[in-house]
Amino acid sequence: MIINATQIREGMILRVEGELYRVTWTMHRTPGKGNAVMQTKLKHLITGKNLEQRFMSSERVEKAELENREFQYLYQEGDGYLFMDSQTFDQTQLSADLVGEGSKYLLEGDTYLLTFYQDDIVGIDLPKTLALKVVYAPPEIKKATASASMRPITLERDIVINAPAFIQEGDIVKFNTETGEYLERVSQ
Repeated sequence: MIINATQIREGMILRVEGELYRVTWTMHRTPGKGNAVMQTKLKHLITGKNLEQRFMSSERVEKAELENREFQYLYQEGDGYLFMDSQTFDQTQLSADLVGEGSKYLLEGDTYLLTFYQDDIVGIDLPKTLALKVVYAPPEIKKATASASMRPITLERDIVINAPAFIQEGDIVKFNTETGEYLERVSQ
């Protein structure tokens, strides 16, 4: 789909020089002299490489038409990850490069959205939050302070986050997978 450069918005996927990029930032600039431009910051969907691109307001750009489909995560095989289409039961393997650091958030049997561009998988939609069991929490140190002190704890899959001192081993805690920020204790 071809759109005018002024229609570019954050979150869109654009095709620039044959490669797919997610728009992470935009600003429409109208200088006193000269033509108006659309400043953008783009992130390559597969490599993660950042790119700053300036488009003339009158310029036309290609917005990629993507399709999301549900896949169930089965297991890790070698350096790839095996998924099964929830509709057709076809299996496909994603490379470790495509999954990236998100691999530690994959849970066997859970369903994830895989993003396709012309029959090629270009991304995976990982959960924004996750609840995991605490496997190690250092002993609480009593201090004369009214503020909640945070300390590093280790969750299943060797994920380390900062959590309040009252969190103990065996608790299940919810955290933000994008920032690693502790959200709440789900159960004891």
